[in-house]
Amino acid sequence: MIPTSDQLEEIARLREGSLAEVPFAPLLLAHALRQSSLVLEVRRRQVWKRILIEDGVPVDCRSNLAHETLGRFMVAEGKLGEEDFTACLSRSAARGVPFGEILIEHGLVTAADLFRILQQNLAKKLLDLFTWNEGELRWLDEAPASDSSLKVKVPQLILTGVSRFAPQEEVDMSVAPLVGKKLVLHPRPPFPFDDLRLSRHQSQIAEALRPPGRRMGELAELTQLPVDEITRVLYALSILGVVRTSDTLPKDLTATGSFQRPAVAPPPPPAAATVPVPAVAPADPDLERRRNEIMQAYLSYRRQDAFDLLGAPEDGTPALFEEKFLDFARRFAPWTLEAGDLAEKARDLFLTGARAFAELADSEQRNTLLFRRRTLREERAKKPTASFAIKTDLLDSESQFKKGRALMDAGKHREAVMLLEFAADCDPQNSLYAAELAYCRFLVTSANASRALKELNETLRRDPKCGLAAYYAGEIERQVGNTAEAEEHLRRAIKLMSPDRRPIEALKALSTERKR
Repeated sequence: MIPTSDQLEEIARLREGSLAEVPFAPLLLAHALRQSSLVLEVRRRQVWKRILIEDGVPVDCRSNLAHETLGRFMVAEGKLGEEDFTACLSRSAARGVPFGEILIEHGLVTAADLFRILQQNLAKKLLDLFTWNEGELRWLDEAPASDSSLKVKVPQLILTGVSRFAPQEEVDMSVAPLVGKKLVLHPRPPFPFDDLRLSRHQSQIAEALRPPGRRMGELAELTQLPVDEITRVLYALSILGVVRTSDTLPKDLTATGSFQRPAVAPPPPPAAATVPVPAVAPADPDLERRRNEIMQAYLSYRRQDAFDLLGAPEDGTPALFEEKFLDFARRFAPWTLEAGDLAEKARDLFLTGARAFAELADSEQRNTLLFRRRTLREERAKKPTASFAIKTDLLDSESQFKKGRALMDAGKHREAVMLLEFAADCDPQNSLYAAELAYCRFLVTSANASRALKELNETLRRDPKCGLAAYYAGEIERQVGNTAEAEEHLRRAIKLMSPDRRPIEALKALSTERKR
């Protein structure tokens, strides 16, 4: 759906509903525009996710999926070894210290790197939801409180999520009303264009829609891009209110109204060109030290009270509190940094430090805080000592996938499909899971060939580097007699899967079959 402003307002007021009726992109946009603060729970079969939204911005996402935990995400991304993961997880559980802090403490990541990894992990958790075309959603009554310092740029998340992961049926149904109509960029969209960073192809489409605009057929002719790619970009930009049909543009906005240009990711240089390598300025060690100091403080400041933030003792004097604050202010003064993301984080820390000092300087507020700290200590003292054993009821897609793959190798395809479906359901962005599931469906019965090919082609669209999907698509096309399509997929698989010889052997078999 491409929602109107009235529909977005109605969506923002929904306390429960279905993703079949309200896809995730309009849902996210509605709360961003309303600047809602809430806990949103989304469930699909055995999987649940709880998204904390503050002032319209997702800052945290919890789920019952093992691979979405920080440690497992880092292992999967090659940013942490299995041994280090296990050791740090044990230390974290034994000491009650966040896993990320243990990583920094042992020098496995810098604070700046950890912040980037946490941001990537949060974005990946949220992007999964763009693949869901079913599921239930509801507001939770619990207070939306979190110690997360993360923030996701909603417009960019929607653009990426829709253009890469939205189900094709949803895209086709939503853009159908736009066919034949003149489309134009909105001169003053709800989100400024500089909130978006477009790919080269997305930028081509956006530029082609500058006033007076174009129809969808004209866009395809002008850009020479695949229709499916154009419709996905149009759907995303239409949801964001960046693209409108010319007949729905507000009357007070002229067709030549001014608007910002979106940021464009620079294209790679031509392969044959000789590109001069610019001299790289040596890294400033003092700036790196400050960056990590700021990032480490920024990662933890929301879960610290005034005493912890300023490093002040509970029995400190007003003079000591002032001294601690002045030291804190010198360390995180934003005006000592160039304008940018780091300066913004330093500004947040500086202002939080000022509020903490005001709290400690006021005797009534300080006594209230001291009482709260004593109560928390007493509650912790009453709890039994935590066991070093790490127990979890998280869903483990990787273990289910391995069991499914073993059944597949044993020829038990029907049983394998159930486990592979579970794994793909839990981790819909995992191209390996999707490819194995699609091929296993075909092995159950060749009547599933059409469905399996559709799923494999969709996997290749999302992940063009998935050689396994190309190989399985080639094998299915070969077995159903589509030799030209089979050869195209297998040659692609050979390039992507080297040194794996399976696609080479399949191509040889195809050549032999052709000669018969």
